[in-house]
Amino acid sequence: MNTGTGRRVVVVGAGITGLTTAHRLMADRPGLEITVMESAPVAGGRLVTTPFAGLPVDEGADSFLTRVPWATDLCAELGLSDELVSPSARSASLWLDEQLRPIPDGSVLGLPLDPATVQPGLLSEADLERLAGPGIPDRPLPAGDGPAGDLSIGEVIRSCVGPGVLERLVDPLLGGVNAGMADEMSCALMAPQFLRAARSDEGLLATLRAAAAEADPTTPVFAAHPAGMAHLVATLVGRLGERIRTNQRVLTIAADGDTWRIGLDNGTETADAVVVATPAPVAARLVDSACPEAATTLRGIGHASVSLAAIAYRRSDLEVPADQSGFLVPRGSGMLMTACSFAGSKWSHLDDGEHTILRVSAGRIDDDRSSHMDDDTLVASLRRELSTTLGVEADPTAVRVTRWPDSLAQFPVGHRRQMAEVLLALSHDAPGLFVTGSAHNGVGIPACVRSGNDAAAAVSELLG
Repeated sequence: MNTGTGRRVVVVGAGITGLTTAHRLMADRPGLEITVMESAPVAGGRLVTTPFAGLPVDEGADSFLTRVPWATDLCAELGLSDELVSPSARSASLWLDEQLRPIPDGSVLGLPLDPATVQPGLLSEADLERLAGPGIPDRPLPAGDGPAGDLSIGEVIRSCVGPGVLERLVDPLLGGVNAGMADEMSCALMAPQFLRAARSDEGLLATLRAAAAEADPTTPVFAAHPAGMAHLVATLVGRLGERIRTNQRVLTIAADGDTWRIGLDNGTETADAVVVATPAPVAARLVDSACPEAATTLRGIGHASVSLAAIAYRRSDLEVPADQSGFLVPRGSGMLMTACSFAGSKWSHLDDGEHTILRVSAGRIDDDRSSHMDDDTLVASLRRELSTTLGVEADPTAVRVTRWPDSLAQFPVGHRRQMAEVLLALSHDAPGLFVTGSAHNGVGIPACVRSGNDAAAAVSELLG
C-alpha cells in the first residue's frame, strides 16, 4: 500500500467533519503530509463547551446518536468509550393543546408503535385506529434508491398512519430537532428506516414493531461526554497536533497542473488534494472557479438559523421532573421556542443540586424571528414562554445566548442525488478537490463523522 510519502493534503475547516477527515487520513496514510486550515481562533466548529453556572454546558450539540456506528466507533478509536455517559432521563414531552403531553413510550422518531402508550386526547380515534394496524400505505410507494424512490417523511407517515400522527407527533420531533418541516425532508436521508419499513409487505408499523422487539431496551439512544462535546474535539486536536493551523483563512482554491494552489490571507501554498470541510455556502465560494456546477448546487442548499439560550434558575424557583429530558414545541403553537432541554435531568453531570439549567432553542427554516431579535429581547420572549409552559416567574441566575446563523442544512427530497452529482462533477472537472461537511449526510455528529470518513476514503483512492 502507498502510504502517501511525499504527498500533501490540505483540509479546509476544523469542525468535526474536517477533524475526522484529517484523523482518518493520518491513521490510514501515515506518510501523508496533512494540514488542516481553520479561519477561527479554535477548532471544533459548532461543538463548543464553555462554563455556565459553574458547569460545562454545550453551546451546540450536547450528545450523539448511538444507533448508528460512526461517532461511537470514533470515540472507541480515540479511547473515549469508557468515559461516555447516557441520559439520566429518557422521557420527553410535547407542548400540545396548551399543556405538556408525554411523547409515547417506545416511539421511533416520534412515531408510536403501540396505541396503548398514547395519552388520552393526544390523538383522534381515527389516528389510534390507524396506529393499531400494520401501517400499510394507502397507495403503493415508489421503489428503488434513485430520485423517484425518495419521498418526504410527511408523505410516508401520512400514507401509512394518517395526518394526525404526522402533525402532532412526528413533525414536532423531527422538524424541531432539524429546524425543518417533515413534509419537506428527504425520508431516504433523514429517516431511512421509515422508508424501508413502509415498502415492506408487512407495513411500516409491523416492521418497526418487529425490529423493536429484537432491540435491547436498555441500550441508550444517546451518548455524551461529561466534559462536554468539545472534549471529542480536544482529543482529535491532541492527536493532530501541529497539523492544525487556526486563524488561517483560505481565500481561493485553483488548479495548478496536477496540484492545487491554495490562496491564503498571508500567502499561497500547494497540495496534491484539497478537502473542503466547511458549511455549504463557504464551500460553494471556494470551489466556484474550479467547478461551477458543484458550486451552484451547494449554493442552493437551504439553511436554518438557530439561537440557543442557556438559562439557569435556582432549584427552589424551578424544579423540573427528574424523569423528563425536556419538551418540544410544534410549529403550529406560534411560540418562538422550538425545544427546551432540562440539562440536569437529562445529564447527571449537569445536576449540581442547586440549579435548574434549561437549554432553550429557537429558529426554524420557516421562522427566523429570533435572528432579528437582540439577546435581551430574545431572552425576554423565551422567559415569557417558559412562564407559560413551566410556570416559572423568577429571575434567572445566569443567561447565555449562542447564535448559529445558517447552521442547519436542510435535506429536501432528492438531496442525496444532488450531493452525488456534486461529487461526480468535482471528480470530472476538478480531480483532487473534494467537498464534505454537514450538508452531505446530515447535521448530527455521527453523520458528520461519516462524511469525514467518506472524504478521507475518496482522497486515499485518488492518491493510490
